Amino acid sequence: MIITKLTINNFGVYRGINDFELRPRQVETEFIPVVLFGGKNGAGKTTILEAVRLCLYGKIALGTKVRRTDYETYISHHIHRGSSKNLPAQSASVGLLFEHVHAGVLSTYDAKRAWQIERGTVHETISIFKDGYALRDIPEGSWNDFLRDLIPPGVSDLFFFDGEQIQNLADEETESSSLETAIKGLLNLDLTTRLKADLAIYVKQQEHKEQSALQKSASDTQASLEIMDAQYVERSQKRGGLQNEIGYTRKLLENSRQGLLKEGAGFIENRTKLELRQIEVEKSIEHTRNAIRDLASELLPFAVAPNWSLRLAESLSQEEAHEQEQITYQAKSAQAVEITALFKKREFQRRASSKIQPEEWDEIADVLQGYLQPVRPSKRVILHDMSSQRRNEIQTWIKKAIEEIPQIISELGDKLEKLETERNDIHRSLQQIPDEAFTNPLLEEFHQLSEKKGILQQQIDQLDLEVHNLHIQREELKNQSKKIWQQLAESSNTDERVRRAAKVQIVLDTYLVRITDTKIHELEKMVAHYFNILCRKDMLVQEVKIDAKRYTVTLYGENRVELPKSSLSAGERQLYAMALLWALRSISGRMLPIIVDTPMGRLDTDHRRTLLKYFFPDASHQLILLSTDTEINEESYEILKPAISHVFLLNYDNANNCTTVERRYFAEESMEIES
Repeated sequence: MIITKLTINNFGVYRGINDFELRPRQVETEFIPVVLFGGKNGAGKTTILEAVRLCLYGKIALGTKVRRTDYETYISHHIHRGSSKNLPAQSASVGLLFEHVHAGVLSTYDAKRAWQIERGTVHETISIFKDGYALRDIPEGSWNDFLRDLIPPGVSDLFFFDGEQIQNLADEETESSSLETAIKGLLNLDLTTRLKADLAIYVKQQEHKEQSALQKSASDTQASLEIMDAQYVERSQKRGGLQNEIGYTRKLLENSRQGLLKEGAGFIENRTKLELRQIEVEKSIEHTRNAIRDLASELLPFAVAPNWSLRLAESLSQEEAHEQEQITYQAKSAQAVEITALFKKREFQRRASSKIQPEEWDEIADVLQGYLQPVRPSKRVILHDMSSQRRNEIQTWIKKAIEEIPQIISELGDKLEKLETERNDIHRSLQQIPDEAFTNPLLEEFHQLSEKKGILQQQIDQLDLEVHNLHIQREELKNQSKKIWQQLAESSNTDERVRRAAKVQIVLDTYLVRITDTKIHELEKMVAHYFNILCRKDMLVQEVKIDAKRYTVTLYGENRVELPKSSLSAGERQLYAMALLWALRSISGRMLPIIVDTPMGRLDTDHRRTLLKYFFPDASHQLILLSTDTEINEESYEILKPAISHVFLLNYDNANNCTTVERRYFAEESMEIES
């Protein structure tokens, strides 16, 4: 299939008829695949993707469970309103001109879905022309089915996707459900499931009064399984709808956040925190200043004059030593006098020796006193008359002042400087907070969207739990059903027609398992292949394994060591998701165009360059790329240019409230890629 032209008439930001020629140019037998749309946010890029989806799927483009009234509301809101000078349009349409092989014949189809508002009601019409004539091969009542089956909704996400869908595949929490939906849609397993249900109905129609217990059990089990399947599908679809809604809400939330930031209201959310922090900082500044003042009144002077402090400490040590010498001298002198006096006492002399005469004792005492008398210390003027304890205390202060206070005062100074800088920053931040009267509506919208996002996430989490429980119950019923069909097929008391139907059921079960395993095995190889192409690292992923029951993906690196996806960088996870989409599309065998809406917002420069070189030029024979000027800038455009067939620049005109289209890219003259 090749889309050759897209026509948008009075839809979204597009006023009047806007034709986009999309047929890829060919050089010999090779397609030049890329059709590049450039536009800033709000210029109508996503409307291109929406228009294609609406033309093909109509109401179910918004989800299989969307009510008709919601669809009509959506259409009426998207019919172009124009500027205040013009009356809003009452009709709109989207059309696709495409080449498609049907029943083995290549034909050109022209499909258009149009809407007309009459008395507040939206009326929809479909027209399809084949090779210039109204389509007659298919009844008009089945035209919707024909358009839908061109790219079945189950596989459309493999060919029409945006950054949000890429993120869902990159996110481990949503990857398995997205992958399960993609694989089942890819294999058209719903047809096999329908055939199994029809066989169960056939068996039930063979009932008679003497129906066997096995037949009844098979019918009852199938009925329960169908009810549970319906519940499972209903909740899965509801989850998908909520996932789309939360994705849309996230976009609105981001737009609201950008609006707040644009108006300088980004600080509003932190006003209370800033004011509380301002009080804390002021207290810390005062506390730090008091600590510096305390040091100034105590030890800081010693630290400021370290040389004088050391001289003082030395002087105190010398005075202390001198006083100790004086005390020692006086003690020894007193001891010498005491001993001399003892030797001169007659009673001591008589006890000591009666042979020594008194005059000899006196002479001995005088000689002994000469030996015992200490040398008198040198004279010194004591400048600091204080106790030893006081001297030691002052010396301790001086030591602390010289060794510790400089570090303490430096830390306090640094702390004070940082606190004062923070105080100034807080002051500037508070000054930048705009007038609440202006920002409150924006902030209220932001809070409402945040609350809505939280509620949607809770609903999704609850549905995830319900889907998980239903999945377990379904598997149990399926296993029970298989056993019953096996027993019916082997029973000799069963009607031959029932027995054959049971055998077909067994064959279909086996087919489902084998075809799923086969395709998953192919997918495992292709994911590893494409991921290594995009990642540009030497075989970072050696092997990929996909659990066929839970649809979880495990990556293995060198020596078959498991490579957790959490260990991949954010950019590598995005490339992994792109590789998964590429692999799914590859094994589908469908020659269908790809439409990608802003896929590179979360990628760094290197990973963007990888997509530009290896994915966009080779992923399909026709790839429609919707990009902003920041995603594909001048450098990126030059890399992609050899693969580009057509370029369109979407410019939103604020004065006229509509988008105009130019045949060029950003910062280029009007142009068309030469063939």
